[in-house]
Amino acid sequence: MPDITVTAVRKPMERRKVVWLASFLRAEVLLLLPFLLFLGLFEIYPLINMAVRSLFDTNGTFTFQNYINVFTKPQFRVAIRNSLLFASAASLVGGIGGTFVAALAVRLPSRWRNFLLSLYALPMTLSGLVVAFAFIVLLGRNGVLNLIVRRAFNLPPTVYFNLYDWPGIVMVYAFFQIPLMTLSMAAVFENLDPSLIEAARNLGARPWQVWRYVVIPVLLPGFLAGMSIQFAGMMGAFGTVLALVGMAKNLLSLQIYSHASESTYNLPQAGALAIVLIAITGVALALLSWGARRLARRGT
Repeated sequence: MPDITVTAVRKPMERRKVVWLASFLRAEVLLLLPFLLFLGLFEIYPLINMAVRSLFDTNGTFTFQNYINVFTKPQFRVAIRNSLLFASAASLVGGIGGTFVAALAVRLPSRWRNFLLSLYALPMTLSGLVVAFAFIVLLGRNGVLNLIVRRAFNLPPTVYFNLYDWPGIVMVYAFFQIPLMTLSMAAVFENLDPSLIEAARNLGARPWQVWRYVVIPVLLPGFLAGMSIQFAGMMGAFGTVLALVGMAKNLLSLQIYSHASESTYNLPQAGALAIVLIAITGVALALLSWGARRLARRGT
Protein backbone atom coordinates (compact mmCIF):
# COMPACT_ATOMS: atom_id res chain seq x y z
CA MET A 1 0.00 0.00 0.00
CA PRO A 2 1.61 3.37 -1.08
CA ASP A 3 2.58 5.89 1.52
CA ILE A 4 -0.03 8.66 1.21
CA THR A 5 2.12 11.16 3.12
CA VAL A 6 5.14 10.72 0.79
CA THR A 7 2.94 11.03 -2.30
CA ALA A 8 1.30 14.19 -0.96
CA VAL A 9 4.72 15.75 -0.32
CA ARG A 10 6.16 14.66 -3.68
CA LYS A 11 3.43 16.27 -5.83
CA PRO A 12 3.98 19.85 -4.54
CA MET A 13 7.74 19.37 -5.03
CA GLU A 14 7.23 18.25 -8.63
CA ARG A 15 4.96 21.22 -9.28
CA ARG A 16 7.61 23.58 -7.87
CA LYS A 17 10.21 22.03 -10.19
CA VAL A 18 7.97 22.56 -13.19
CA VAL A 19 7.32 26.19 -12.19
CA TRP A 20 11.06 26.78 -11.64
CA LEU A 21 11.91 25.23 -15.03
CA ALA A 22 9.30 27.38 -16.78
CA SER A 23 10.63 30.56 -15.14
CA PHE A 24 14.19 29.58 -16.05
CA LEU A 25 13.23 29.10 -19.70
CA ARG A 26 11.49 32.45 -19.73
CA ALA A 27 14.66 34.05 -18.34
CA GLU A 28 16.74 32.42 -21.10
CA VAL A 29 14.37 33.73 -23.76
CA LEU A 30 14.78 37.21 -22.31
CA LEU A 31 18.56 36.81 -22.59
CA LEU A 32 18.13 36.06 -26.29
CA LEU A 33 16.22 39.27 -26.93
CA PRO A 34 19.32 41.54 -27.33
CA PHE A 35 20.75 39.11 -29.88
CA LEU A 36 17.46 38.87 -31.78
CA LEU A 37 17.12 42.66 -31.71
CA PHE A 38 20.65 43.09 -33.06
CA LEU A 39 20.03 40.43 -35.73
CA GLY A 40 16.82 42.09 -36.84
CA LEU A 41 18.07 45.69 -36.89
CA PHE A 42 21.53 45.19 -38.36
CA GLU A 43 21.21 42.10 -40.56
CA ILE A 44 17.65 41.11 -41.49
CA TYR A 45 16.21 44.62 -41.92
CA PRO A 46 19.14 45.98 -44.00
CA LEU A 47 19.06 42.86 -46.18
CA ILE A 48 15.31 43.14 -46.83
CA ASN A 49 15.60 46.89 -47.40
CA MET A 50 18.43 46.38 -49.87
CA ALA A 51 16.53 43.65 -51.74
CA VAL A 52 13.43 45.87 -52.01
CA ARG A 53 15.43 48.89 -53.20
CA SER A 54 17.13 46.82 -55.87
CA LEU A 55 13.72 46.33 -57.54
CA PHE A 56 13.28 50.07 -58.19
CA ASP A 57 15.19 52.56 -60.27
CA THR A 58 16.47 55.92 -59.04
CA ASN A 59 13.07 57.47 -59.83
CA GLY A 60 11.17 54.94 -57.71
CA THR A 61 9.72 52.93 -60.62
CA PHE A 62 9.48 49.16 -60.20
CA THR A 63 11.90 47.37 -62.53
CA PHE A 64 14.16 44.35 -62.96
CA GLN A 65 16.61 46.39 -64.99
CA ASN A 66 19.16 46.50 -62.16
CA TYR A 67 19.44 42.71 -62.23
CA ILE A 68 19.44 42.63 -66.02
CA ASN A 69 22.37 45.07 -65.92
CA VAL A 70 24.32 42.73 -63.64
CA PHE A 71 24.29 39.95 -66.24
CA THR A 72 24.41 42.01 -69.43
CA LYS A 73 26.81 44.90 -68.80
CA PRO A 74 30.45 43.86 -69.45
CA GLN A 75 31.83 45.64 -66.37
CA PHE A 76 29.55 43.64 -64.06
CA ARG A 77 30.11 40.32 -65.80
CA VAL A 78 33.86 40.85 -65.59
CA ALA A 79 33.46 41.74 -61.90
CA ILE A 80 31.61 38.45 -61.26
CA ARG A 81 34.27 36.48 -63.12
CA ASN A 82 37.14 38.25 -61.33
CA SER A 83 35.53 37.78 -57.93
CA LEU A 84 35.02 34.05 -58.49
CA LEU A 85 38.56 33.54 -59.79
CA PHE A 86 40.13 35.68 -57.07
CA ALA A 87 38.13 34.02 -54.26
CA SER A 88 38.97 30.54 -55.60
CA ALA A 89 42.68 31.30 -55.99
CA ALA A 90 43.03 32.98 -52.59
CA SER A 91 41.08 30.18 -50.90
CA LEU A 92 43.22 27.48 -52.54
CA VAL A 93 46.47 29.22 -51.58
CA GLY A 94 45.27 29.68 -48.02
CA GLY A 95 43.78 26.19 -47.85
CA ILE A 96 46.83 24.32 -49.12
CA GLY A 97 49.31 26.50 -47.20
CA GLY A 98 47.31 26.29 -43.98
CA THR A 99 46.99 22.50 -44.31
CA PHE A 100 50.74 22.03 -44.61
CA VAL A 101 51.44 24.36 -41.68
CA ALA A 102 48.84 22.52 -39.57
CA ALA A 103 50.43 19.16 -40.48
CA LEU A 104 53.77 20.46 -39.21
CA ALA A 105 52.26 22.10 -36.13
CA VAL A 106 50.62 18.93 -34.79
CA ARG A 107 54.01 17.19 -34.84
CA LEU A 108 55.52 19.76 -32.48
CA PRO A 109 55.54 19.34 -28.70
CA SER A 110 52.36 20.59 -27.08
CA ARG A 111 53.97 23.77 -25.70
CA TRP A 112 55.45 24.84 -29.04
CA ARG A 113 52.30 23.87 -30.93
CA ASN A 114 50.12 26.05 -28.72
CA PHE A 115 52.59 28.92 -29.07
CA LEU A 116 52.61 28.62 -32.86
CA LEU A 117 48.81 28.50 -33.10
CA SER A 118 48.50 31.48 -30.78
CA LEU A 119 51.01 33.38 -32.92
CA TYR A 120 49.07 32.44 -36.04
CA ALA A 121 45.90 33.92 -34.58
CA LEU A 122 47.45 37.41 -34.54
CA PRO A 123 47.05 38.24 -38.27
CA MET A 124 43.28 37.83 -37.97
CA THR A 125 43.17 40.59 -35.36
CA LEU A 126 44.84 43.17 -37.62
CA SER A 127 42.97 45.69 -39.74
CA GLY A 128 42.99 45.10 -43.47
CA LEU A 129 44.26 48.64 -44.03
CA VAL A 130 47.19 48.09 -41.67
CA VAL A 131 48.14 44.89 -43.48
CA ALA A 132 47.85 46.58 -46.88
CA PHE A 133 50.14 49.46 -45.92
CA ALA A 134 52.61 47.05 -44.30
CA PHE A 135 52.90 45.11 -47.58
CA ILE A 136 53.25 48.35 -49.54
CA VAL A 137 56.21 49.30 -47.33
CA LEU A 138 57.77 45.87 -47.78
CA LEU A 139 56.89 44.92 -51.35
CA GLY A 140 55.76 48.11 -53.07
CA ARG A 141 57.62 49.25 -56.19
CA ASN A 142 60.17 50.96 -53.93
CA GLY A 143 59.52 48.74 -50.93
CA VAL A 144 62.25 47.54 -48.61
CA LEU A 145 62.48 44.01 -50.00
CA ASN A 146 62.39 45.12 -53.63
CA LEU A 147 65.20 47.63 -52.95
CA ILE A 148 67.30 44.99 -51.19
CA VAL A 149 66.91 42.50 -54.08
CA ARG A 150 67.66 45.14 -56.74
CA ARG A 151 70.81 46.31 -54.95
CA ALA A 152 71.97 42.79 -54.14
CA PHE A 153 71.70 41.61 -57.77
CA ASN A 154 72.31 45.02 -59.44
CA LEU A 155 68.94 44.99 -61.17
CA PRO A 156 67.35 47.97 -62.96
CA PRO A 157 64.52 49.91 -61.25
CA THR A 158 62.02 48.38 -63.70
CA VAL A 159 62.51 44.97 -62.07
CA TYR A 160 60.42 44.49 -58.96
CA PHE A 161 57.74 42.26 -57.47
CA ASN A 162 54.41 43.70 -58.59
CA LEU A 163 52.31 43.81 -55.46
CA TYR A 164 49.49 45.51 -57.33
CA ASP A 165 48.69 42.71 -59.77
CA TRP A 166 46.46 39.69 -59.04
CA PRO A 167 49.29 37.40 -57.75
CA GLY A 168 50.39 40.14 -55.35
CA ILE A 169 46.84 40.69 -54.08
CA VAL A 170 46.36 36.94 -53.58
CA MET A 171 49.65 36.81 -51.65
CA VAL A 172 48.53 39.65 -49.37
CA TYR A 173 45.28 37.87 -48.58
CA ALA A 174 47.22 34.66 -47.91
CA PHE A 175 48.54 36.54 -44.86
CA PHE A 176 45.02 36.16 -43.44
CA GLN A 177 43.94 32.93 -45.08
CA ILE A 178 46.85 30.63 -44.21
CA PRO A 179 46.61 31.28 -40.43
CA LEU A 180 42.82 30.85 -40.54
CA MET A 181 43.13 27.51 -42.35
CA THR A 182 45.94 26.44 -40.03
CA LEU A 183 43.72 26.89 -36.98
CA SER A 184 40.91 24.98 -38.69
CA MET A 185 43.04 22.09 -39.95
CA ALA A 186 45.08 21.72 -36.75
CA ALA A 187 41.97 20.44 -34.99
CA VAL A 188 41.31 18.03 -37.88
CA PHE A 189 44.86 16.65 -37.76
CA GLU A 190 44.67 16.25 -33.98
CA ASN A 191 41.53 14.10 -34.39
CA LEU A 192 43.16 11.90 -37.05
CA ASP A 193 43.44 8.36 -35.67
CA PRO A 194 47.14 7.30 -35.83
CA SER A 195 46.11 3.64 -35.80
CA LEU A 196 44.69 4.01 -39.32
CA ILE A 197 48.07 5.16 -40.61
CA GLU A 198 49.92 2.41 -38.73
CA ALA A 199 47.54 -0.22 -40.10
CA ALA A 200 48.09 1.02 -43.66
CA ARG A 201 51.86 0.94 -43.20
CA ASN A 202 51.74 -2.55 -41.70
CA LEU A 203 49.82 -3.72 -44.77
CA GLY A 204 52.65 -2.47 -46.97
CA ALA A 205 51.24 0.85 -48.17
CA ARG A 206 53.78 3.36 -49.41
CA PRO A 207 53.81 6.92 -48.00
CA TRP A 208 51.93 8.38 -51.00
CA GLN A 209 49.37 5.57 -50.74
CA VAL A 210 48.86 6.31 -47.05
CA TRP A 211 48.08 9.91 -47.94
CA ARG A 212 45.97 8.99 -50.98
CA TYR A 213 43.78 6.32 -49.39
CA VAL A 214 43.85 7.09 -45.65
CA VAL A 215 44.87 10.63 -44.71
CA ILE A 216 43.28 12.68 -47.50
CA PRO A 217 39.81 11.04 -47.33
CA VAL A 218 39.74 11.70 -43.57
CA LEU A 219 40.95 15.30 -43.89
CA LEU A 220 38.90 16.28 -46.93
CA PRO A 221 35.58 17.07 -45.16
CA GLY A 222 37.38 19.39 -42.73
CA PHE A 223 39.37 20.89 -45.60
CA LEU A 224 36.19 21.71 -47.53
CA ALA A 225 34.61 23.20 -44.42
CA GLY A 226 37.63 25.46 -43.96
CA MET A 227 37.60 26.36 -47.65
CA SER A 228 33.96 27.43 -47.39
CA ILE A 229 34.86 29.95 -44.67
CA GLN A 230 37.72 31.31 -46.73
CA PHE A 231 35.73 31.50 -49.96
CA ALA A 232 32.95 33.49 -48.29
CA GLY A 233 35.47 35.95 -46.91
CA MET A 234 37.26 36.36 -50.24
CA MET A 235 34.05 36.96 -52.19
CA GLY A 236 33.45 39.95 -49.93
CA ALA A 237 37.10 41.10 -49.84
CA PHE A 238 37.10 44.89 -49.83
CA GLY A 239 39.26 46.94 -47.46
CA THR A 240 42.70 45.53 -48.21
CA VAL A 241 42.28 45.36 -51.98
CA LEU A 242 40.84 48.90 -52.02
CA ALA A 243 43.87 50.20 -50.09
CA LEU A 244 46.26 48.37 -52.45
CA VAL A 245 44.86 49.14 -55.88
CA GLY A 246 41.86 51.40 -55.39
CA MET A 247 39.38 50.82 -58.24
CA ALA A 248 42.06 49.51 -60.63
CA LYS A 249 40.80 45.94 -60.20
CA ASN A 250 37.24 45.02 -61.06
CA LEU A 251 35.62 43.05 -58.23
CA LEU A 252 31.97 42.81 -57.21
CA SER A 253 32.72 44.28 -53.79
CA LEU A 254 34.43 47.28 -55.38
CA GLN A 255 31.57 47.75 -57.84
CA ILE A 256 29.14 47.82 -54.91
CA TYR A 257 31.31 50.39 -53.15
CA SER A 258 31.53 52.50 -56.31
CA HIS A 259 27.76 52.53 -56.85
CA ALA A 260 27.05 53.23 -53.19
CA SER A 261 29.47 56.07 -52.54
CA GLU A 262 31.25 57.55 -55.55
CA SER A 263 30.29 59.58 -58.65
CA THR A 264 28.36 56.60 -60.02
CA TYR A 265 26.05 56.81 -56.98
CA ASN A 266 23.18 54.41 -57.65
CA LEU A 267 21.86 52.61 -54.56
CA PRO A 268 19.36 50.36 -56.40
CA GLN A 269 22.13 49.08 -58.67
CA ALA A 270 24.43 48.59 -55.68
CA GLY A 271 21.66 46.62 -53.97
CA ALA A 272 21.22 44.35 -56.98
CA LEU A 273 24.98 43.72 -57.11
CA ALA A 274 25.00 42.93 -53.39
CA ILE A 275 22.09 40.48 -53.72
CA VAL A 276 23.85 38.72 -56.60
CA LEU A 277 27.05 38.56 -54.53
CA ILE A 278 25.13 37.02 -51.62
CA ALA A 279 23.41 34.53 -53.93
CA ILE A 280 26.67 33.40 -55.58
CA THR A 281 28.37 33.02 -52.22
CA GLY A 282 25.38 31.13 -50.80
CA VAL A 283 25.32 28.68 -53.71
CA ALA A 284 29.07 28.08 -53.44
CA LEU A 285 28.84 27.51 -49.68
CA ALA A 286 25.91 25.12 -50.15
CA LEU A 287 27.91 23.08 -52.68
CA LEU A 288 30.98 22.97 -50.42
CA SER A 289 28.84 21.99 -47.43
CA TRP A 290 27.10 19.28 -49.45
CA GLY A 291 30.45 17.91 -50.58
CA ALA A 292 31.83 17.93 -47.02
CA ARG A 293 28.76 16.10 -45.65
CA ARG A 294 28.86 13.52 -48.42
CA LEU A 295 32.56 12.83 -47.87
CA ALA A 296 32.02 12.59 -44.11
CA ARG A 297 29.23 10.02 -44.59
CA ARG A 298 31.37 8.05 -47.02
CA GLY A 299 34.24 8.07 -44.53
CA THR A 300 32.03 6.62 -41.79
